[in-house]
Amino acid sequence: MEQGKSQIFSKLTENLKKNQILIGLAVFVIYLGFSLPAVIDYYFHANSVYIGWTRYSEKDVAKELPEVFRKLKTDQINTLTYAFEEFVTRKLIEMEAKAQNKKSEEVLSDGKSYTPTDLEIEKVYNQYKSQLNGKSLESVKGEIINALKMRHDNDAKNGVIAGIKEKYKDKVKINIQPLPEERLTVEEKNNPSIGPKDAKVTIVEFSDFECPYCQRSQPVNKQLREMYKDKIRWVFRDYPLPFHQNAKFAHLAVNCAIPQGKYWEYFNILFENTGNLTKENVKFLAKKAGLDSGQFEECLKNSASLEKEIEQDIADGQKLGVDGTPAFFINGIMVAGAQPLQAFTKIIDKELKN
Repeated sequence: MEQGKSQIFSKLTENLKKNQILIGLAVFVIYLGFSLPAVIDYYFHANSVYIGWTRYSEKDVAKELPEVFRKLKTDQINTLTYAFEEFVTRKLIEMEAKAQNKKSEEVLSDGKSYTPTDLEIEKVYNQYKSQLNGKSLESVKGEIINALKMRHDNDAKNGVIAGIKEKYKDKVKINIQPLPEERLTVEEKNNPSIGPKDAKVTIVEFSDFECPYCQRSQPVNKQLREMYKDKIRWVFRDYPLPFHQNAKFAHLAVNCAIPQGKYWEYFNILFENTGNLTKENVKFLAKKAGLDSGQFEECLKNSASLEKEIEQDIADGQKLGVDGTPAFFINGIMVAGAQPLQAFTKIIDKELKN
C-alpha cells in the first residue's frame, strides 16, 4: 500500500515538473516573440555603424559629435516640413479643383493674358545689357518677352496658390515633432556685453558683420533689448565666415574700439554698412564712430591677440553646433538664423518665469 502511494506521488511530482518546464518554455516563447523583433531591429535595421565587432548607434554620434548630430536632425525636420508643405499644396489644389469642377491646371491659371510693354522690355534689356555681349535690343527682344511672360505666369500661379491656402487654412495642421530642447553651456569669455551680469536671461550672439542675415536680425535684437531692458544680458561673439572676404578685418577693427569705449557705436555703424566693408571703408567708419585714429591704427598693427580671440570664438561656436550666422543661445538654448521676434520672446518669457 505504502509502495503504491509512493509511486502515485512520484508520478504527480514528475508531471508537475513537466508542466513547469512546459509553462517556462511557453513564457520564454512569448517573451521571445515580443523581444526578438526589437532585438533584430536594434542590431540590423536601426541606424548604426560597426567598427570591427563594436556597434555604434545614433546616441554615440550625438554624444561625441553633438554639433554634427543636431545639424543632421535639424536638416531632417526642415526637409520633412518642406515635403509636408508641398504635399498639402498639391492636395489643396485638388480640393479646390473638385469644388470648381475643373482640372488642377485650370484652377492655377488666372485666365488673364499678358503682353509685356515696350517700357518693361527696355528696362530688362538695360538691366542685363552688360551681360549680353553687345547684342541689340531687337536681337534679344523675343527672349525678354518670353522671360517676362514666364515670370508673370509664375507670379499669377503663386498668387492663386496663396489664395487657396488662405481659403483652407483652418483645415490644415502639420504636426512635426521638434527637436528636444537642449540647454548647452555657452561661455561669455569677456566678450562685449549689454545688461547686468546678474540678469536672469543671457543671450549670446554669434554673428558676422558682412552677413546680410545678421544685418537683418539687428532690428529684432535691438527691439528685444528695449523690451526686456535689465532683465536680459546680451553678449556678442565674433563669427566671421570664411567666404566673407572683408568680415575678418571688420571684426578685428570693432575689437579695437573696446579700449576707447566705443564698441557698440562702431558695432551699429558696421552693421549699417554690411554690404560695403572694404578696409578703406571700415577705417572711414571708425572715424564716423568717433574713434581716435592714432590709437585705432596702433591697435590694428598689433592685433595678433585679437585674432586669437576671434579664432577662439569661432572654435567655441563650432563646438556648440554653429555652422552659419546668426546664431543665438538664450540661457544655452539655441535659436539659429534671423528669426522673428516671437521665436525669442517665447523662450525668454519662459526662462524669466522659471
